[in-house]
Amino acid sequence: MRKLIFLLISIVSFTTIYAQTTTSWSFEQKNNGDGTIDLFFKAKIDAPWYIYNTSKIKNGPLPTSFEPNITDSFEAVGGLKDVETAKSKYDAAFKMDILYFDREASFVQTIKRKTSEPFTIEGVLIFQTCNGSECIIDEIDVTYNIPASTVEEAPSKSEHKSKATKGLLSFLLIAFVAGLGGVFTPCVFPMIPMTVSFFIGGAGKKRDGIIKGVVFGLSVTLIYSLVGVIVALFQSTSATDVMGTHWIPNLLFAILFIVFAISFFGAFEITLPTGLANKADAKADKGGIIASFFVAFAMVIVSFSCTGPFVGSILAAAVTGGLAIKPILGMAAFGFAFSLPFVIFSFFPALMKKMPKSGGWLNIVKVVFAFILLGFSLKYLASVDAYFGWGIITRALFISVWIAIAILLGVYLLGKLKTSHDSDTPYVGTTRLILAIASFSFAVYLLPGLFGAPLSSLSGLIPPQDGSTLIIGSNSTPISQEGSKEGVSRGLCGQAKYATATNKAPYELNSYYQVEEAIECAKELNRPVLLSFKAVTCSACKVMEATVWSEPQVLDLIRNKVVLASLYVDDRTELPVEEQITSTIDGKIKNTLGRKLRDYQLSNFGVASQPYYVLIDHNQEILVKPVGECSTEEFMEFLTKGIETFENQK
Repeated sequence: MRKLIFLLISIVSFTTIYAQTTTSWSFEQKNNGDGTIDLFFKAKIDAPWYIYNTSKIKNGPLPTSFEPNITDSFEAVGGLKDVETAKSKYDAAFKMDILYFDREASFVQTIKRKTSEPFTIEGVLIFQTCNGSECIIDEIDVTYNIPASTVEEAPSKSEHKSKATKGLLSFLLIAFVAGLGGVFTPCVFPMIPMTVSFFIGGAGKKRDGIIKGVVFGLSVTLIYSLVGVIVALFQSTSATDVMGTHWIPNLLFAILFIVFAISFFGAFEITLPTGLANKADAKADKGGIIASFFVAFAMVIVSFSCTGPFVGSILAAAVTGGLAIKPILGMAAFGFAFSLPFVIFSFFPALMKKMPKSGGWLNIVKVVFAFILLGFSLKYLASVDAYFGWGIITRALFISVWIAIAILLGVYLLGKLKTSHDSDTPYVGTTRLILAIASFSFAVYLLPGLFGAPLSSLSGLIPPQDGSTLIIGSNSTPISQEGSKEGVSRGLCGQAKYATATNKAPYELNSYYQVEEAIECAKELNRPVLLSFKAVTCSACKVMEATVWSEPQVLDLIRNKVVLASLYVDDRTELPVEEQITSTIDGKIKNTLGRKLRDYQLSNFGVASQPYYVLIDHNQEILVKPVGECSTEEFMEFLTKGIETFENQK
């Protein structure tokens, strides 16, 4: 009878685990013929789940990794790497751009063999899948049998190329639009008639003018492409994975945008060395088709003060995209679009009569760009602030600055604010009036964000909600999510084992980090235990604590009615031998705190995802149905019912 019960429990446990499986894996290998072998890991990911790439980012999500058991037969060459380009998106919980794969993913680990004899490679594949509301950390034992001689081909990449191509096409479209935008700047637009007159001037035939225009366009594209080549030479695919989150590139981009914004306001003009332009002009004066190249070169140099922000923005997007060739392609698309109007006018000179005349409107465009550059520079500064965890650029400060910029832009468009090189305007045109209304409307839209409004449409640009915002109707003082005390490590009844600065509980809550200590304290205080299964790398866990746990009524119950156990299932702390366990699920030894807690969650509750909240009594009996990510009302109901059930047991 006992064997039958054990069998049923095992079936239920394995069925539950299988039901939560979100990723299926296949494994291949390829002999490179030079003593190295590529081990391929291919994943099929169920929608709407996604898996993180291999980038190891400070305070970021759990990267996909492979830990081989090194033997005398081989050595690892580097770590696990992405085969294809990962997608990028802003994660409000981590306050950074994260790189991920959905539907499919491929990774490769290169090893170098030390023997000609066949051998076996064993290791653990560690990965985390999320769906926006919960995350699952998993480990898979992987075995590769390496024969004495392998001639296997690498897995096909054709299935992955279509997804990478879509992201690249979107980037190239943005670069193309930026190139067209660069034409409508004060440094470039007035030069169109003069440049086109060079194409069609003289006694040459119309065909000669067309050829000169085409050579000019190709030359501009080539020059900007060379800029992309220079950037690409100083980066690698692995380096681009962290460019979006590291403080150095973010600070450089912020400074670049601020400097160009100040220049656009009229404080000074940024130019490249005049000697380059003079030499290019001298070559262009000699005429001929070759001169078209030097005209293009002179155009690029002279227009730099206006096109610099566009170029900087494209390069910023390129180096954070995880593909080393993107700067080259982005600059090529920009250069092609930038030169396209000149080429078209060389084909059809009569179209120039329909062009709007140069005037004060070009300076208006320049100043509008300055306001926009200031706004985006704050985003890069916020990334630097988030990297170091200073908490200076809070959500409230960020929104306040954007509101001020939007209002000043609206005032400028109405002609009430002028720069040193603005001309007097007797009236406000229709276009300026519409843009002013849009600017003021944007400021009004941002205003509720200071009082707790989510502003979900801008969540990828502004910092996530934190204690800096004033929640209307709240009688409590906002508290920073991380708490004002560094490294709170005490539980309600004394020191908490395994507490660190990384896994401390939010809002200065006293917490334990293993179940046994929490239960002992709960017995002493006669309270139920709140098990909070979470992970440092769990985005949904951070969102729950930032949006639900921050509510005063929720904090009051957690602080005064329960004993909190913060159970980090990704904690890599090595346990002493006496605390290690052998899993009843897979029969393996759980030698780290995270693995032990993850096994506890699976074996007791049949759930592997985080966040996951369970209220238990002193006998570890469940008091109320556990919950995952939920609303404030649902979480309050969960806490209230569980506490009432516990009190009724007294």
